[in-house]
Amino acid sequence: MKIAVILMVGVCLCLPPLAQASSLGLSILSSSSMMLAAEKSVPQPLRVKNRQQATQMVKSQYGGKILSMQSTKVNGNSGYRAKLLSADGVVFYVSIDAVTGQMFRR
Repeated sequence: MKIAVILMVGVCLCLPPLAQASSLGLSILSSSSMMLAAEKSVPQPLRVKNRQQATQMVKSQYGGKILSMQSTKVNGNSGYRAKLLSADGVVFYVSIDAVTGQMFRR
């Protein structure tokens, strides 16, 4: 009986520090997740700053005639989608990621 009382007192004495430690751990986790969310919301500088620059990039890479150019999302980033007509009469599309500057023919 004495052992059970001693164990119960010991557990009761240990619980408040454990509760504080777990709440501290949760606050550390929540503050680190808030920092990650803040980092994601910071806009990245654009390599392709406007439609004219996107047009020049597409012309130099693919040639042909640009039929249209519109702003859109590419891989979750700001970007452009160009519709082109090749010299042999084939219509194709090119997506330009404004953040990375990468172009993808589709």
